Order: sequence, then structure tokens, then C-alpha cells
Amino acid sequence: MHRAVLNDLQLRRCYPSVTLLLATTSGTPLSASQRDTAARLVDEVDRRLTGDVDTSMREAVVAELAALVADCADEPATHALAVFVSPEHRAVVRLGRTVDDRVTIDDTFTTRDLVADLNRTALYRVVTVSERTVRVFIGDRQRLVEQRDDVWPLVRTEEHTAAAWTRDLNQLVRREHATYPLPTVLAGVQRTVRELAPHLVAIGFVPGNHDRSSASQLHHAAWPLVVDWLRTDETRALELLDQARSANRYAGGIDEIWTLAADGRIDTVVVEHGYRLAARVHDNHQLVPADDPHHPDVNDDVVDDAIETVLLSGGNAVIVSDGALAGSGRIAAVLRY
Repeated sequence: MHRAVLNDLQLRRCYPSVTLLLATTSGTPLSASQRDTAARLVDEVDRRLTGDVDTSMREAVVAELAALVADCADEPATHALAVFVSPEHRAVVRLGRTVDDRVTIDDTFTTRDLVADLNRTALYRVVTVSERTVRVFIGDRQRLVEQRDDVWPLVRTEEHTAAAWTRDLNQLVRREHATYPLPTVLAGVQRTVRELAPHLVAIGFVPGNHDRSSASQLHHAAWPLVVDWLRTDETRALELLDQARSANRYAGGIDEIWTLAADGRIDTVVVEHGYRLAARVHDNHQLVPADDPHHPDVNDDVVDDAIETVLLSGGNAVIVSDGALAGSGRIAAVLRY
């Protein structure tokens, strides 16, 4: 899944914004039981919107939701399907990790599972650096594809002095990362990379000259480094929280996180995968847990909304395993100040 899709969904504001999440079986069309579950979820949306919005809007949203599910039913699935429908927007995202079957209806789409999927799907970048050529690749666990456009590959010309070559490659690689941040693996002769790109941040290094290496060869060498980096994702997040606690930049529990997220003070929010909370939001922004999550006045999941608020203010989100934050109310954060 491309980060731009997530960003676009998080910027949407419209009621009703319906999110349907369905666990599927990778590589096969939807099974009979999965189709039944999808139909039940669509019916739930129809039932919940009855009397909540006008009939024409309800019928249009439900029909679009059912049509998008039907369009996907006979295609090979991944591990989960996410369908997003509002009067203004519609989208389908196939996820690389399983989900709990459910629907949410709010004025924003539910994107927590997309955040977790983006973290774990592990899109990554490989940059090969030499004294003659810089190549850029983007890939996932299955393959790596070379980026070929007006900039890449960057080839040194006769007009490039050593200083100009170093300047250009560093500026262009940094611009690429700023446009689309991804964990990056550097590849090249170690001495050359150290001299030409000493300040480029990487999660791993593939030694040797790779001016002519194929995408397949680079993927084979780089992917194990990405896997090792992913395994430490949760560990790094918990370490960040410990450091924040020592520096008095820590917050824990949904009540505190909710307020701080709205104030734009959260740098990184860490949330247990299964933590959800339906609540009413009072005028003073106080949260009151609700036992009637489908009521129109109830926010289906304030935890997901808190995550989205942090991301929209330029922060980060890390989804960790259930139980990892048992002593912190299942959600915690590193504060900016």
C-alpha cells in the first residue's frame, strides 16, 4: 500500500464515512463464509444508517459499498480487504495482515489497520552509490523495482567534478526521501559510500559495486536487512517510551493522549493492535466511554481518531502487540515538549 493512499484517506472529512474491514485468505477469491460475512457487514451499515441520514444518501452509500465488495469477491485476495465509502469518496485497499471483521461509521475513515499494514508491509528503498552512478529502487517483501525517470538513475557526466557529484547525489537522494520517506538500504563499496554519502541514514548496507546488479540480486541481498529492522520495530518503540519517561516527555492512557494529540504535542504514539474504545466526546473534549457504540452520537473508536490526529500533525504511529503496553493503559506517547 502506498503511503499517499493513507494520507489521502486521513484527510477526508465527511459523514457518513464508512469503513468495512474483512479478513480474507491470501491468494484465493472470497470464500462462501467470507462473502456471507461481507454481506452481514453491509447489512449492518444499512441498519445503522437508517434514520441517521436521509434515505437517498443511505441507499447510495450502501449500494456503493456492496458494489465494491462484489468487484473484489472473485479476485485473488491478500490477508484482508478494507473498503472505504462516503458520499464524496470511495477506495479499496488490500492489506498484507489480517484484521478483525467490522464496520465503522464516523465523519472520518478508520485507518489504524492501514497504519499497521504500512509499517509491516515494509515498502523500502535501495540506493546504490558509486563514483559513476546512483540507482534508486523501491520494493516490498516480494520484489524490487528500479526507479527510472528524469532523475534516476543519476549518471556522472564529464562536467561533474568530484565535489559537484557528491553534492548532487546527496541533494537528490535526500529530496527523494523527503518526498516519500522509506526505510533505506545503501549499497556500494564501503569506502566510496563513506566518502560520497557520509550523512545518508540507512537501516542496512550491502557491500560491493552494484552499478550492474539486477533488481532481483539487490532484493535478495537487501530484504534480510529489512526483516531484521522490522523485528526491532516494537522494541525500538518501547525503548523510545522508556527514554521519554526519563526525560519527562511521556504520556499514557487515552484521556491524556486524546488531549495532547489535539494540541499537536505528540511526536510518536504507540498503540496496542487490539485496543479500541467507543466514547462520547463532550464539549470540553472529555471522553466518556460508551456501551452503545453504534449510536450516532458515539465515536466508534477514539483510539483510531487519536492516531489519525497525531499523523496529521506530522507525528508517527507504531502499532505493537496486545499486552505490550499493559502498564500504560494500552496507549502511550513520546511528546515533542
